[in-house]
Amino acid sequence: MSCIINIMRSAFFVTTFTAATMTATAMETDSLSMRTGMTDWVDPIKAVPDNCVYVTYPSPHRGEGTEASCLVYLPPTYHTDSLSRYPVIYYLHGGTGNQREVRWLIKRVDSAIKSGSMNPAIIVSPQALPIGWYINANTNDKKVLSGPIEDVLIKDLIPYIDNHFRTRASRESRGIEGFSMGGRGALMLAFKHPELFGSASSVAGAVVDWDEEPLQRALECTFGDINSPLSKVYFNAWHPMTFACQNRDAIVDSGMKIRMFVGNADRLYDENGNHITDRFHSRLDTLGIPHTYTIVPGANHNPEEIFGTESIPYATDFWDMAFMQSDSIGIPAEILSFAKEYFPNERIVSVTSLPDPRGTHYVMRLGNGDSVKFNEHFKWIRIEAGAGQHVPASIIHNGIQTYLASQHLNVDRVIRIEKIPKVGYDVMLTDGNSLLFNTEGYLIPPTNR
Repeated sequence: MSCIINIMRSAFFVTTFTAATMTATAMETDSLSMRTGMTDWVDPIKAVPDNCVYVTYPSPHRGEGTEASCLVYLPPTYHTDSLSRYPVIYYLHGGTGNQREVRWLIKRVDSAIKSGSMNPAIIVSPQALPIGWYINANTNDKKVLSGPIEDVLIKDLIPYIDNHFRTRASRESRGIEGFSMGGRGALMLAFKHPELFGSASSVAGAVVDWDEEPLQRALECTFGDINSPLSKVYFNAWHPMTFACQNRDAIVDSGMKIRMFVGNADRLYDENGNHITDRFHSRLDTLGIPHTYTIVPGANHNPEEIFGTESIPYATDFWDMAFMQSDSIGIPAEILSFAKEYFPNERIVSVTSLPDPRGTHYVMRLGNGDSVKFNEHFKWIRIEAGAGQHVPASIIHNGIQTYLASQHLNVDRVIRIEKIPKVGYDVMLTDGNSLLFNTEGYLIPPTNR
């Protein structure tokens, strides 16, 4: 019990988002702010932010018949577009936090997706114990309360998410971000598993050394008795810098995208001349690991201050750039060539294969909302423009363009065109009218159809 009480008093841990931004009254009335127990793998509070679902999943690496929980944010198009698959951002909460802490991130990502400034993505926020440091705890020590958090997240949660949601199950489409203890965990897991993560983001990450944790009892519940030299050895073995050194070549060669944030009013930035995050940043530089490091003026240990109206915006384009690496992976060369020729300024969001008796068909979806269907030979058979868009004129048969001009219709009135086998082209205009043309581009009058 003393371990739990002391952790709650820690100057470092109690500055997590949930504690720092809520008044006592709000914590009593707002279920999203309620705390969870120190050993709760399943969050007993099932409240969710907007556009999220509460999920429980099996955690066999913790023991037979056990479960853990997480929140899953699904972008608006997830329920309206049953074909597209999405990249995933795994969010790790801070010390004394829980899976519901993710709402600060969801608020920003959801707004960016709805405004069109960010491509759709899924966010997964696991319940990972308030004292677990995102490692497999030193359970040989009697004072340890934590458990195999890394194994549960890596071996249980990620496969479950990929099997139960429409994700792009590749390292290039999988990112990880965290705040405070979670920021440290994000760097540690990404550096330890560069084969699983293509991007990592640390918000005020607690990249402290053993003696820099202000209350050593905050370490004891995961690493072991603070008076045992083996506990410090265990701590150092799980430090993110340890894995940065071990896997330096794999991290660099994979092109992993890495960023770090810290406020200059945060003790992690400057505690009596001890610059914890600066030191970590310098070590990454020495290793030659590319990353960005942003110091936010006036911000304390709180993501709402780091990304507040008086500081800097949350840069969602980091994820778009990171996930862009996955766009061409597994896409047939013919489709890539088609997109480059006719949609040179548009980003491929997804390419989905569809079973067909004549052979596999494909649907390509673009960042502007356009979609193109291809047959088994990778020839386009239908093009549908997204909202406010039109079919590129370079795709439309010259004969069709000539007819439209004769009717004083601009080619940008075409919002859908489909090839009809042995007939020609079915063309839909912005007014909803549909015109049928033969293979030479001549209009087929309704009376001749």
